[in-house]
Amino acid sequence: MMTEIFAGTEWYRARSEPEREWRGVLRDRDVPIGPDSRTALSYALITDDQTHHPIYAANVEKQLEPYVGRAVILRAKLVDLSGEGYGQELWIASIRSVDAETK
Repeated sequence: MMTEIFAGTEWYRARSEPEREWRGVLRDRDVPIGPDSRTALSYALITDDQTHHPIYAANVEKQLEPYVGRAVILRAKLVDLSGEGYGQELWIASIRSVDAETK
């Protein structure tokens, strides 16, 4: 089963970055709290090469929580906010578990 996250939102579709498939394990992420912190980056995708990709998850914790600790496939855009003083993060269109792919 696939869960839509931001695929239907105007702001997601408006981003010019290409959407692609990402595979890895979804994990909780400790986010430092402060005036310039991105508290919505409370999850990360850990890929096979052990790269940690922060995930933008504002107001979608309920949809993502069942996937924590599981191997997943994301349709997402890698958005670079370095110009605003942050970094790269994944914006998710949809998520599904790898288990669902084999059923």
